[in-house]
Parts: sequence; C-alpha cells; structure tokens
Amino acid sequence: MKKNIAFISMMAAALLAQLAAAAQLNPSGKFILKGRIAGLDTGKIYLSRLGAEAASDSTEVKNGAFTFSGAIAEPLLYNLKLAGARNGKVFFLESGTITLEGSKDSLYKATVKGSAAQDVYAGFFEAWKPVTARAGDIYQRLDKANQGGKVQPDSATRKAFDAEFAALQLFHDSIVSAYIKKHTGSPAAASIILDRFVTYQQVDKAAALYKVLDKKVRQSFYGKEIVKALESDARTAPGKVAPDFTQQDTTGKALTLSALRGSYVLVDFWASWCGPCRKENPNVVAAYNKYHAKGFDIIGVSLDNKKEAWTKAIRADGLTWYHVSDLKGWANEAAAVYNVKSVPSNFLLDKTGKIVARNLRGEDLEKKLSELLQ
Repeated sequence: MKKNIAFISMMAAALLAQLAAAAQLNPSGKFILKGRIAGLDTGKIYLSRLGAEAASDSTEVKNGAFTFSGAIAEPLLYNLKLAGARNGKVFFLESGTITLEGSKDSLYKATVKGSAAQDVYAGFFEAWKPVTARAGDIYQRLDKANQGGKVQPDSATRKAFDAEFAALQLFHDSIVSAYIKKHTGSPAAASIILDRFVTYQQVDKAAALYKVLDKKVRQSFYGKEIVKALESDARTAPGKVAPDFTQQDTTGKALTLSALRGSYVLVDFWASWCGPCRKENPNVVAAYNKYHAKGFDIIGVSLDNKKEAWTKAIRADGLTWYHVSDLKGWANEAAAVYNVKSVPSNFLLDKTGKIVARNLRGEDLEKKLSELLQ
C-alpha cells in the first residue's frame, strides 16, 4: 500500500512538472476585450496584430458596444480600427479581461485598462511628451527659416539647427533609456526599443538597452525581434562590402550600385513624402556640391510608389545626382536588403564598395567627407 501511495505521489509530481513546463513553453491564455465607442451606434470593427497584413478578427458594434474573445500566447501590440477609418487604437492585448473606452472620431485616444503591458506602453508616451514638444518647436522654426523648403538656409543657420537637433537626440535618448531601465520586466520595454532605436537604425543604443531587459522579456516576441534586427544590421556594418542592387533610374534605365565603384558613394534612402528627408536634403546638396569634383557621388534610392511625386521632389530640391527606385514604397527591394526601417537612412561607401559610415546627418556628412577626400 505504501509503495502504491509513493508511486501515485511520484506520478502526480511528474504530471505537475509536465504541466508547469508546458505552461512555460506555451503560456497561452484566453482574453476578452470589451469596449464602448461614443458616437457610434452600429458598425463593424476590426482587430489585428500590429504589423499583420490583414485583420485577424472582426465583430459588430451594437449600441456602441463590442466584444472580442480568443487566446493569446503573450502580450502583443494590436490595432483596433473602425470600418473605413485610416487610423485606429494601437495597444497591448494580453490574457485576461481588457476594457476599452473611446470615441468614434478619436479612437486613437481610447483608454485601455486591464493590461499591465499597456500601462507601461501608454506611460512611455506620457514620459516622451517633452521630447515631442521640443522637436515641434525646432521644426516650426526650421520651416520658417527655409520658407517651407523653398530656400536653403545659410551655413551658419544650418549649423545652429544641427546643434539643436543633436541636443534633442541626446535628450530623447536620456528619456527613453531612463524609462526602459524602470520597466525591464515588461514586454512593452522591448517594443519601445524597437520603435525608438531599431526603427531608426540606432543599433548600438538598442543593443545596450536590450542587455538590461529581464530574461523573459529578451525571450518575448519583441525581444526576439530586437535580436533579428541586430543580426540583420550586422550585414551592413562599417567594414562590410555594401550589398549590390540594380534598380531603374527616372528614365527607366537600369543602374547598378557596384558600377559606381572608384568613387566614394552615399547610398541615400529617402522619399518625396518624407518631411525629415526633404529637410535634410539641403545638407546633402551642400556636401555634394563641395565634394563631387573630388570623387564623391550619391545614389538616391526612393521609397516612393508614384513616379511623378518622386521626380517632382528631385527637381524641387535640386538633387542632381543618380536616382533609382522600383516604385514599391516601403517594399523597395534595396531597402529590404539594407534593413531600412525609416527614412532618411544612408550608407557611405569607400572606393571599393565597403561601408565606412552610416546615417550621417547635417554637418557630420561634410566632416566625414573632409577626412576622406582632402
């Protein structure tokens, strides 16, 4: 009898261990998302994981209320959109009961409760408000100085704004870093690293903050995405031979990057619709005019999908260098190879096609070229 009891106890312990292990490997849990939308009596609403091409679920809104239910393996960012709307509410969905209260005309401002990851995610954007306020002031004054992009500011004015943007970057980094270090146990922290640093190809900063995350967060979906991005970024690190590509220029003629070897070449990813790109263009024009005769070329790779908008911006900004595009927008094949997640992004190559620097802005581009071409 004692042997049977011992055996049963041993089996029970083994079963509990298996269940615990299964829970760790597949920590899925049910969720219920309940919401009310002021100003909307009936209609259809869509729920999709952020980044997914299509909505994963939809339901009808009745008397301003809706409910979604399902299972989710870990906290993930989702987008809730009304039928026909361009923008929706981005928030963290996780297991448990989540409630959402919003308005039809400003769903992006909806309040979400019941998700610890969402609390951290929403809290970041509150902490980040001083950064956006300072940035808005600088861009407003810059827009006035260049008359909405119609004129090029003089050298002294450009240098003054470059200094302000450099200070803004340091301020931004301090805000993000401090917030991440306060919330190392939240998957929202990993998503913020992706958004604020990986997207803008500031991989050294992303790698440093990734190290402070708790182990479970490093193993989360967003933690793994950071690792993927770091591995991909390593392929275009300084010292690596730049990946070759061929795309058509504005006349439809094919141009291959490696055909430009023998000169220092800036591979400049941009787009006509990109405000920061257009504001940076005067700096690039100044560098090109100063160093082209000394062996400096530029190949602009546009993430436009409309040829007319692309060529119009080239003429308007006085961009007299090589230009190519496959007119696939964010799906541009060269951008994918270079892991470009935001524009402007650039890569400076030496005469042999090796990358010597990345994402040189403002005065930094001229400084680097002066080192190489004097």
